[in-house]
Amino acid sequence: MKGKSRIFFFTSGVLLVLLFSTGCIVGRYYEGPEILAEKIKDIKPGITTKEEIIEWFGPPQNYMSPTVFNKIMRDLDVTGEPLGTFPFANILSYQYDQANIKALVLVLFNYAEAKVKSDHLVIFLDENERVKYYGFHRGTKEL
Repeated sequence: MKGKSRIFFFTSGVLLVLLFSTGCIVGRYYEGPEILAEKIKDIKPGITTKEEIIEWFGPPQNYMSPTVFNKIMRDLDVTGEPLGTFPFANILSYQYDQANIKALVLVLFNYAEAKVKSDHLVIFLDENERVKYYGFHRGTKEL
C-alpha cells in the first residue's frame, strides 16, 4: 500500500508542476514619448522654430547638429565636397514605439509573437533654426 501511495503522490506532484508551469502571456510595450498628431498640423515650414518644436514634443531622441555632422563626415572622409553645404545637418528626430505581445508557454512547446509598430517624426531645420522640411509617419494605427 505504501508503494502505491508514493506513486500516487509522485504522479500528482509531477502533474501539478506541469500544470502550473504552463500559461499564456498577453502584454503591451511602449517606448518613447507619444507624438501628438494634433501638433503635427501646427508645424509650418519657415515659421515654426526649434524652440516651439521642443516645447510641443519635448527633447528629441536624436539631434544632429551641423558641427557634429561635419566632424563625422570629415573623420570618415565620406565626401570631397566642402562640409558647410549639407542641407540636412540640423535634424530633430522623434520615435514612438508600441508593441502587442502574445505568448503561449507549455512544457514541451513555447510560442511567442510580437507586433511592433512605430510613429516617426523627423524635422529638418534651416540655418536660422526654423523648420525647413518635416516628415511624419503614423505606424501605430496598424496595431
